[in-house]
Amino acid sequence: MKKQKTIDFSILSLRWYLIFYMISYGWSKLTFSQFGVHDPSIIEQPMKSIDSFYVAWHLFARSNFFNIVSGLIEILGAILLLFNRTTIIGALIILSVLVQILIINISFTTGVHGFGLPFRITGMIIADIFILYYYRDRIILAWKNLTGGTSTKFKYKWWIFLLLPIIGFLMDFIFTFLLIPFKLLLYYLTS
Repeated sequence: MKKQKTIDFSILSLRWYLIFYMISYGWSKLTFSQFGVHDPSIIEQPMKSIDSFYVAWHLFARSNFFNIVSGLIEILGAILLLFNRTTIIGALIILSVLVQILIINISFTTGVHGFGLPFRITGMIIADIFILYYYRDRIILAWKNLTGGTSTKFKYKWWIFLLLPIIGFLMDFIFTFLLIPFKLLLYYLTS
């Protein structure tokens, strides 16, 4: 094989490596089989004596919303990684998911499982970075298109910029008020 074909095949292999694991992890979340503590005697112990892994996995299992949304995002990233036109978007989604998983694994799993899970996730992150590096020319072009020539349409007096932090702070109250019906609906659906 030529050098470029070898590189192309390697990137395609890395894509399928991530597709396999992201669909596997996503499916296990959608079927509620990834998280939870399967030995009830662990949960019956005093909280301070339970390893943080079991506490975290117990809490993750208690939220169906967390499992469904995170599982769907993982599967979405994998599906986008399947197609050449959406590979970069899929790789970016997967990268953000994997970094978050790495943080969770380092924070909660190293006590019980050692560094096996964080090392696996680190390998997956490296694979994802190789994929993104392979498409770096397209990413740079997209970055330039997204950031070039961005400006406001209006010119403001200098004192307006002094008011913006106050207005930004007040926006929190406005959005809180506007979102009350959705909060009530969410409360009703989850209780």
